[in-house]
Amino acid sequence: MVGPRLGWAVGSHAIFTTADGAHWTKQYASTEEFVGVDFISATTGWAVATRSLLGTTDGGRSWHQLGEPPTPVRSVHFINPTLGWGIAGGTDPQQIHGWLVPHDGATMVVTYDGGATWRGLGSPSNPQTACFTEASQGWVGTAEGVYLLRMTDQGSTWSLALPRPDREQSLPQVTLIECAATHALWVLFVGGPSAMSHSPYIAYATADGSSWKAVLKESMSEGQILPGVPAGPDTYPPSFSVVDAMNAVFIGDGPATNVAQCVIAGNGGATLRRTGRIDNAPESFGAAFTSLTAGWVLIRNTGGDYVIAATADGGYHWSQQLAVPPTSAG
Repeated sequence: MVGPRLGWAVGSHAIFTTADGAHWTKQYASTEEFVGVDFISATTGWAVATRSLLGTTDGGRSWHQLGEPPTPVRSVHFINPTLGWGIAGGTDPQQIHGWLVPHDGATMVVTYDGGATWRGLGSPSNPQTACFTEASQGWVGTAEGVYLLRMTDQGSTWSLALPRPDREQSLPQVTLIECAATHALWVLFVGGPSAMSHSPYIAYATADGSSWKAVLKESMSEGQILPGVPAGPDTYPPSFSVVDAMNAVFIGDGPATNVAQCVIAGNGGATLRRTGRIDNAPESFGAAFTSLTAGWVLIRNTGGDYVIAATADGGYHWSQQLAVPPTSAG
């Protein structure tokens, strides 16, 4: 979403759009599956497909194919119409709450011409997610933790800014990150040793890039790690959306209860406010909040349908806007 009314969603071999925040129409269809979307304005955006990258400069009225690095782009993050970064290649990519995350062997790439051409960029090994708020500095998520990436005319350097506190070398783990402002970042560590109806996660936030706040965690799996950190929305990793440097919304998955609980983290993660829930929603993806009241999230219901749900009151009440049956979701 680029505002309270205008937004895009991808999936089911199509790109969908809304102009009023409530009604969605299919804007573009393809034989490929779309796995990600990134808009920086009402006109300029990119859609990542399994084998190609598309771009638009007219709000999606027309889409054109862009360049690809030697290995397929998994996700992109742009800060203006020409400058953007991507995660490319890697083995066994998995959809995790709106990110397509490769398991191993991915690389970072950068474009200076809106995605027409890409070149490799030095980065920590096996990058999973990335976000930038300025040309010279950004963040990279890996299984080890969060790295600060600095870019200069002489090249790029990186340093480990937030190590993962529950690192398990032998188990697949993922770091999801979302920028909020210059030097501000929200992080969700997911994966690790799971138990019946429980899957580990820990969320962090920083407003200055140096001091970190542990916001919430899955209390059963992470019970002995970071004692005193409050429990998150439910027992499986939540989708989350950053509103600004001090506020984010977490919509948690509870397969055992078939509901998605909504939690608003305020004051840089120092306060948690539990609002409402989405019934018949054991799994969520790709939350997008434009304020502390207006937000959207893609859920999968118990029948397998993929549904866009929306709230106008901070998650206390939810309405269904678009439903796609699993046979069409591909």
